[in-house]
Amino acid sequence: MGRKEGRAKQGDGILLPAGVSHVHPWSVSAEELHVRQTTEADPPDSAGLVASLHALVTLFGLAAAGKVNHKGLPNLLQLAVLIRSTMRATYIAGIPITVQRMVFGGLARVGKAIGYRTAYPAYGVLSDAGVQAAR
Repeated sequence: MGRKEGRAKQGDGILLPAGVSHVHPWSVSAEELHVRQTTEADPPDSAGLVASLHALVTLFGLAAAGKVNHKGLPNLLQLAVLIRSTMRATYIAGIPITVQRMVFGGLARVGKAIGYRTAYPAYGVLSDAGVQAAR
């Protein structure tokens, strides 16, 4: 968080203040890591929440379809489309925000032009009733 690195054990909570850059946790062991993330937006950002949920449904669908790499990430253009849709106020630590906007914006425009989207009915649809699984 910021310029500090730390360790957490099972059950620990970490509060990340708004505006502080951070890298999501990873496991230093061979054990599977489970992380529960809770985000609070003040003021509320329903469009950002919906975009993030669409991206998650899409990422899980792409993974189930075998369209991600060993790190669970889709190809660069699909990833750029997803990042651009969810990064209204969230950015990657260590890369200047202006650079991220230019790079991901350009890649996302190319990705969208050749057919990549933020959501695919084949992977599930987000509605008022929740996520409806693909049939």
